[in-house]
Amino acid sequence: MIVQTLLSPTVPALSVGDTVGQALRRMTEHGVDHLPVVGAENRLAGLLSVDHLIAQPLDTMLVSLTSPEPLYITPDTHVFDAARLMQKHRMSVLPVASNEGDYLGLVTRPTLFGQLAAMLATEEPGAIIVLEGEARDFSLAQLAHLIEQNDVRILSVSTEDESSAGLIRTTLKLNVTDTARVRAVMEHHGYRVVAVFDEADADLQGRVEAFMRYLEV
Repeated sequence: MIVQTLLSPTVPALSVGDTVGQALRRMTEHGVDHLPVVGAENRLAGLLSVDHLIAQPLDTMLVSLTSPEPLYITPDTHVFDAARLMQKHRMSVLPVASNEGDYLGLVTRPTLFGQLAAMLATEEPGAIIVLEGEARDFSLAQLAHLIEQNDVRILSVSTEDESSAGLIRTTLKLNVTDTARVRAVMEHHGYRVVAVFDEADADLQGRVEAFMRYLEV
C-alpha cells in the first residue's frame, strides 16, 4: 500500500503569499499542527509547524519562513515508511511531492494510522495471540503452516525483535475466537504464549447454552 491513495481531499496547503495569522487559522480549522507551503508553479516551498509560527508576528509573510529542503515523501512511498517518518519527526501531516519537488498533496496522521489499523485487521472479528520464541529458530512459513493446518486463518501478523534476549515476539490476529487448539499446537512446538486478547469465554458460552436448554424443558 502506497500513500498515493491516501492524499487528503480536504486539508489544503498554505501559499507563500499567506501570512502567519492565516496559517494559524487554517491549522486550527483542520486540526493539524503542520502544513506545507506551496510556491510558484505549485512547487513545495516549505513545511511549517504551529510551534514555529506562534513565535512570529501575525502579519509575517510565509515566503520569509520557507526552507530550501522541506521534508516530504513521494507518492510511491509505502505506508510503513511514511508512518516511520511521521513518528520520527512527530508530524501531524506529511507533504507528498514528485521527485522534482512538485506538490501533489498531503497525508494526515489519522488517515495514515487508520490505514495501518486496517492492514492489521483491527476491525475484523477474531482473537489476538502473542507468541514468543527463539529468534534463531523463527520461521514465519512454519508458523503459518502450524496454524492453518488447524483450519485457522491468519488475518494479520507483526513481529518485534527482542535482540538482547535472542527472542522474537509475534502478534497474530486470527479469524477465530477460540484459540485453545492453536495455543496447544504452538506450545507443543516450543513457542511460549505470552498473551491472548478478545478470546471468547468458552466456559461462559457453555453455561449460557446449558441455561437455555434448561428453560426449554
